[in-house]
Amino acid sequence: MMLPIPDFVWRDVVAPALFLWLLCRYPWLTLAATLVVSGLMALLLLPAELYPVLLSLGLIGTGLGVLAHYTQQRQAMRRRQARAPRTYTRPHDEFRT
Repeated sequence: MMLPIPDFVWRDVVAPALFLWLLCRYPWLTLAATLVVSGLMALLLLPAELYPVLLSLGLIGTGLGVLAHYTQQRQAMRRRQARAPRTYTRPHDEFRT
């Protein structure tokens, strides 16, 4: 009995590695593209009588995406403010008294 030889294809390694790199580098873009692709696959695979349900799921997903974008923007704004906080005191000039 012969053992099967595993067929190593670079495509099997490069595609997940590229996806993981994109997920680490651009997480919002990668997750959005993944949701779009999974939604298109759901349209192809699900029966036609489930299509009205997909509209409500799409609206829920859009709301969650807007909420995630809003929280990401708030976190970015807080990080910017923490790096360069506002000054509430005027600089003291000893020559202009």
